[in-house]
Amino acid sequence: MKKYILALFLLTALVFPSGVFADAYSQGEVNYSISIDKKIRPIDDENFYDNIGKDQKVFVVGDVLDFNILVENTGKDILNDLTVKDFYPWVNQIILAPGEIDTKNRQVTWKIDSLAVGETRNYTLRARVSTGSSLLSQTNIVQVGNNNVFDKDTATFFVSGKTSPKTGSNDLLIKTGIFTSLAFVALGLRKLARGY
Repeated sequence: MKKYILALFLLTALVFPSGVFADAYSQGEVNYSISIDKKIRPIDDENFYDNIGKDQKVFVVGDVLDFNILVENTGKDILNDLTVKDFYPWVNQIILAPGEIDTKNRQVTWKIDSLAVGETRNYTLRARVSTGSSLLSQTNIVQVGNNNVFDKDTATFFVSGKTSPKTGSNDLLIKTGIFTSLAFVALGLRKLARGY
């Protein structure tokens, strides 16, 4: 009986060796991961920032700003057929973009055919502030993904309407009138003192 059990055990080991099912029918663990990072800078600044606070700069109509978008494959497998979408705020007019601009839905879309493990792609999007009113916070959103991965990031900045520089107050007009009156009085007195 021991011979039969040993024979059956050996036959099982030969017919169904360990690991055959795992090697033949499974491709192992898949590790997809992606990262997207969005930064912003005024056109006259050489540095990019995650966000620009109102204490740093408030953009007004006509100002130009750049957005830097970095896409990185942070996983252990190649990524294919990625779609990047940038949703820009209503105050911006896109003047340079890496993809198709949809002004009705305020978005720019482009594709990345494949992204190798550890590979990065860098894109620039340039916009002009086309409208402004009272001080408002604006958020620009970017996302990347396919059927297996997804990530998004934002960049926030502030917009205001153009303001006229202050030239003074109503006191200035009153003081100017008083000064002019005194000057005429002084000229009159001088003329009277000289006799002509």
